[in-house]
Amino acid sequence: MKKYFLVITLAITSFGMSLAQSVIGKWKLDDGTAIVEVYQEGDNYNGRIVWLEKPYEADGTPAKDDNNPDEKLRSRQLIGLNMLSGLKHKGGNEYGNGSIYDPGNGKTYNCSMKVEGNTLKVRGSLDKRGILGRTMDWFRVK
Repeated sequence: MKKYFLVITLAITSFGMSLAQSVIGKWKLDDGTAIVEVYQEGDNYNGRIVWLEKPYEADGTPAKDDNNPDEKLRSRQLIGLNMLSGLKHKGGNEYGNGSIYDPGNGKTYNCSMKVEGNTLKVRGSLDKRGILGRTMDWFRVK
């Protein structure tokens, strides 16, 4: 009986730890201006904006992708916009080889991520190796 209890306890603990380290879920940006939902699509991990601190323009219309270099895409609403795309699971709690789009300046950067408990370390960089860039801490939303 003790043996079964130990096996069940280990299984539940392992399952809980894997959920805690999962990148899938909602994450609040470090500046609190948006929440991004990370989801898996095939082998890729992507993230779309699901909440904005300021979801509307001054005229009351939904916030748009005004800074996109492609004029045809400037009419896209920010809510629902994919901000993270093409990230691959590298093993453990690390993801890489993807991209992150910054609607604030309309630029796309190389991206890698690392889950550390309820914090997601998101690195956007100019180069694929991640040398020239910055890391942001995003926080899990329950």
